[in-house]
Amino acid sequence: MREERRERKRAARRHRRRPTGLRARLTRTFVLVAVLAVALTSFLTVGSVFRVLRQEQLSPTSLDATPARTAGQQITSSAVRAGLLIAGLASVVAAGVTRQITRPLSSLTEAARRLEAGERGVQVPVPPRADEVQTLILTFNALTTRLARQEAWRRGLVADIAHDLRTPLAVLRSEIEAMQDGLVSPDEAGLARLHGEVLLLARLVSDLRTLSLAESGAMSLNMQPLDAALLLRSAVDAHRGRAGAAGVQLTLDAPGPVPFHADPDRMTQVLNNLIDNALRYAAPGPLDLQAGQEGQRVVLRVRDHGPGFQSGDLSRAFERFFRAEASRTRHTDDQGRASSGLGLAIARALVEAQGGHIEARNHPQGGAEFVMQFPADTPGRP
Repeated sequence: MREERRERKRAARRHRRRPTGLRARLTRTFVLVAVLAVALTSFLTVGSVFRVLRQEQLSPTSLDATPARTAGQQITSSAVRAGLLIAGLASVVAAGVTRQITRPLSSLTEAARRLEAGERGVQVPVPPRADEVQTLILTFNALTTRLARQEAWRRGLVADIAHDLRTPLAVLRSEIEAMQDGLVSPDEAGLARLHGEVLLLARLVSDLRTLSLAESGAMSLNMQPLDAALLLRSAVDAHRGRAGAAGVQLTLDAPGPVPFHADPDRMTQVLNNLIDNALRYAAPGPLDLQAGQEGQRVVLRVRDHGPGFQSGDLSRAFERFFRAEASRTRHTDDQGRASSGLGLAIARALVEAQGGHIEARNHPQGGAEFVMQFPADTPGRP
């Protein structure tokens, strides 16, 4: 989506640089017709007057009104001929201009009908001339492309949700039916398994709601001054025990206060999701958390020292329910809690909802790295 917005902005800049818009073309056409009309009328009228005066000079001087009457008749005749010629010329020019305008608009209308009928991805040929019509068609094509992608994404999302719901529901059903049939006694271990699947369903529903609120802009945020260094230190303290059990050593590099504005609860949720993702998938070893100010931006980094992302996985890291090939099976933490597959998608949505930006990349020295950037606090900022 961001790529589509950048493409529309580039097209708009190209359009602004070329003063060949539809308004300019129509204005030039009308001015041209007006100039030709004045020139043709002047030529015919002045020519008629010149011929009458020339004849009057050659004829004997007379007091009758014949020369004046003749001049009036010739001027009237010339004006009529000029009017007819101008009307014909204007009709030809108007027909050409109208055809240039209506041809792409007719194609656009037909494409809109097909889009209304449910056809996604329909495209309209783009006219070569850069004007308002071309901009309209480019915007329409970008819209239909986005709709087609959203439709494909929606279908994939429904399939992913159905898949993630089907597994715990199947476990619940089989366990309960086995208990009803007397095949399994409702002991503490069985109830614990059922409780774990219920928790997974509850977490999946909660994560979907959080993601929907963040992406739609309906989430209520409590933006306030924060210190990124203290925020990371709290995250390290909260996860130190779990990380140690997984063979991961949390390291913190955040010298001095790093002020910025954000929602403390949502930022804690973002860091929890990133650390949770690293603890689930990264190999034992260091897990580095850094915070600092770079220019006018506050930058937070979470980096593991594992194998990093595969080439085809990096661009999809923040997709809903995406799991790398080596991690297709549901992973659980040390407490047996399974991942909903939405942690990174929620992290990106929450960061962007607070005016920040997050990206995933492979660190040059190895390992996966998540980099978050937020506007730094300035002395004049409220």
